[in-house]
Amino acid sequence: MNILITPKFVSILLLSNCLFTLPAQTQSQQHENDVVNLVGALLHDTPIEEDLLELCDGIGGRVTGSEANKKSVDWGLKKFQDAGLSAHKEAFEMPGLWLENESKASIRGAISFEPKIVARCFSPATPSEGDEAELVDGGMGTAEDFKRLGTAAKDKYLLIETGELLDVAGLFAEYAANQGIEQLAKEAGVKGLVYMSSRPKRLLFTYFASQGYENQLILATMAREDAQRCMRSLRKGDKLTLRLFLDLEIGGSYESHNVIAEIKGSEKPEEIILIGSHLDSWGLGTGANDNGCNVGLMIDIARQMKKLGIQPKRSIRFALWNGEEQGYLGSYGYVKAHQKELDKHIMTMSVDIGSGKINGFYTNGREELIKIVDEALWPVLGLGPFKQVNAPVVGTDNFDFMIEGVANLIASHESANYGPHYHAESDTYDKILFPSLKINSAIVAAVTLGFANMDKVPYKRHTRSDIEEIMANSNLEDQMRWVNVWNVWKNKERGRKD
Repeated sequence: MNILITPKFVSILLLSNCLFTLPAQTQSQQHENDVVNLVGALLHDTPIEEDLLELCDGIGGRVTGSEANKKSVDWGLKKFQDAGLSAHKEAFEMPGLWLENESKASIRGAISFEPKIVARCFSPATPSEGDEAELVDGGMGTAEDFKRLGTAAKDKYLLIETGELLDVAGLFAEYAANQGIEQLAKEAGVKGLVYMSSRPKRLLFTYFASQGYENQLILATMAREDAQRCMRSLRKGDKLTLRLFLDLEIGGSYESHNVIAEIKGSEKPEEIILIGSHLDSWGLGTGANDNGCNVGLMIDIARQMKKLGIQPKRSIRFALWNGEEQGYLGSYGYVKAHQKELDKHIMTMSVDIGSGKINGFYTNGREELIKIVDEALWPVLGLGPFKQVNAPVVGTDNFDFMIEGVANLIASHESANYGPHYHAESDTYDKILFPSLKINSAIVAAVTLGFANMDKVPYKRHTRSDIEEIMANSNLEDQMRWVNVWNVWKNKERGRKD
């Protein structure tokens, strides 16, 4: 019996959780069968939970340059190789080492106690005996707050009040605010900034300094309730002194590694679909939703593709990036190493917003991608709804592909529990939402095969002027300034030069 495969039929098939192999009659039908079989396999039993137990509980937090991070690279490589893929470690240079050993603080004055505190990435270390200065109410760190303080801010520690973080939108607001606060603090001659944690229940988290490796301000995050206690005292007119002990390992450049695996294309092996997630994390939690869950997703898709013998038209590369948390440095290293291949990179995708259900994709200023993504999602419409967002986003490993003009996607997720646990002690295995993670693997697989098997590529790599046009019509420049990557683009040190 011949069965006509239509998008509607495939959606019904997936909704009913049926899995069977249909007889292929044409190459097009075979590719449709591949999507059906792959999605069905990913929605059923796979080792993804066991993989993530090993990564999150067994290895733990994976700050780039740490022993745990090196162990995770070997772990990821072995997972791909055990699945039967061609895989290798690919070296790149990290500009400098920054690892936190221990951070402590003490408050003295009208009140005396030891608040819970953590250093922010790229903060300088303090002397072994600690560093002491007056703690001053910095308000929300606005221009008005710095004007109010005037010269009183010089050589002081400023305590910065924050609102409570609730969702992903709040993250963008925090990054934007931090860039302005740290610039004003630098101009005011502040010794350091102590941010009130935006998470309740004394939960600590970390960010990197907006000036990156160039930062010279001491930066820390204090448990919300401890910071509120200090703020109440300061606002009564009390005098407080803060002594900080930041034991940090800071060093020069060193070699780190991405993990790259590949399934060769059957017709156009030189054309590449690249999908990836970052393997590194911060050390407070165990890097579960940021971004271990999506590392597991990449491995699971690759494993099932190989198991089913799927051969796409174009080559599919799977990347486990490193150095993402310090400024997308692993994917930047890949772009530099593969510069001659970039014209043949047809689509790149980053999956990096936790395990909440995928509800569409950011097309990053490439409106022409929306129709292709819509068509690729047809087989999994029953797992939707989906809405593509044509807005550029800076914040993950799509960045260097975007500024190199390569078509790039970012999976958009429901916020779920991602925001409150972002970069926090609580980013642990038990927070992974496995039902939606399984669905996400099916969605990512369908889009990946959709691009890998399309007949013709109806778009070209962007030129520098094309990228500048996106900047002119969006807030892309602002986002790049928030994370200190604007000047390297402007000076043509990073990104497409013509």
